[in-house]
Amino acid sequence: MKAVAIILNFFIPGVGSLVIGKTGAGIAQLIIYFVGLFLTLTVIGVIIGGPMMLGAWIWGLVTAATHVDQPVQVHVVHTHQPGGSPDA
Repeated sequence: MKAVAIILNFFIPGVGSLVIGKTGAGIAQLIIYFVGLFLTLTVIGVIIGGPMMLGAWIWGLVTAATHVDQPVQVHVVHTHQPGGSPDA
């Protein structure tokens, strides 16, 4: 899952973070990236928007690359019904 998140964040910062469960960081990365993208459409905004987009992109890659997958824990409860066959 970590590799998928890194690849997704490479193309659109924030999406990979959402995939690995870092919802707050993912939404913040998406917002910063798209605000930066909007600002780059203006001449003066390129000075601010470019670094914003770059920062969101780097942040997204670092978030996905440093994520530690938690092992899935399964708890199995076996109950035996009186009078039933052991194979059931």
